[in-house]
Amino acid sequence: MHFRTTTIGFSVIIAALLSMAISVKSNARPLTVHETEITDYRPVVARLESSDTAIARARIPGIVTKLTVDEGSVVKKGQLIALIRDESLGPQIAALSAKITGIAQQLSQYKTDLARAEKLYAKGFVAPSKVDQARTLVDVTEKQLSAVKAQKAALVAQQSKGRVTAPADARVTEVSVVKGSTVSPGQVIARLATLDGVVRLALPERHAGAIHEGEVLTLRLPARGGKTFKATITKIYPELKGGAVIADARVVGRLNALVGERVDVLVAVGRRRALLIPKSYVTTRYGIDFVKVHVGDYLLEAPVTLADPKGKDGQVEVLAGLHDGDIIESPEAAK
Repeated sequence: MHFRTTTIGFSVIIAALLSMAISVKSNARPLTVHETEITDYRPVVARLESSDTAIARARIPGIVTKLTVDEGSVVKKGQLIALIRDESLGPQIAALSAKITGIAQQLSQYKTDLARAEKLYAKGFVAPSKVDQARTLVDVTEKQLSAVKAQKAALVAQQSKGRVTAPADARVTEVSVVKGSTVSPGQVIARLATLDGVVRLALPERHAGAIHEGEVLTLRLPARGGKTFKATITKIYPELKGGAVIADARVVGRLNALVGERVDVLVAVGRRRALLIPKSYVTTRYGIDFVKVHVGDYLLEAPVTLADPKGKDGQVEVLAGLHDGDIIESPEAAK
């Protein structure tokens, strides 16, 4: 009696397995599973530093009459940061302008006298010395006018040095003055840094051998919702700073981050062989992942264990349930 019960139970199991089997049809899309070599990455905590920094300084003494930026402002190359006015330049320029007007009028009179003297000399009414004297006055006055104009141009050029502009597309990290401040030549107005294009990474010293020039890394910003960027190492500096390896990397896309912000750098730590299959070949029911596998003339839904069910780039790694050489089918394969 016991033997018959066991036999009936075994038959039920076989029937259940056969009920899960799926006959192979001609429109199926089989895929042979093969081991591939993959690289394992480990996140390394690093800091973002600016590879390009600049200091906007005052070039003339005066008063800051206009300030257009604040900490965190994004500026474009040539954009006005501050306007400095030297109170002493305005009266000097005005005085020279008046002087130029007077000399110009005097020169006009001397030219008229020279023309008259030349006509009288042609008719024999004046001596040649009169013509020479009139011509000398014209020449001296012209040179005097040129000298005064040059003085005015120098003052105007000095006045234009009061415009403090951004040297490049960057972000303002510090503003050292306020509107109305009195500044002297060389005083710092603002400090700027850029995180677009090329960034500087500071990685722990133990990872010095894990990065190489030309290597493409993945940067992940934890403070920005885990947003990732691709970056290519362009330069590794030969000197450690504060126990960190300094490397420059060219980033694809706009890196909207803060100078000094923490960033995870996915560094390669080794290579191994693994089974990768398209994520589309996996179905999930009640929290269990299944893959349709060829077994003889049938398809069985075999449970599999995945390293990461979400996968990456449309691929998932199978830890258990499949072997190298197995033939699997897409979920659309008909029963």
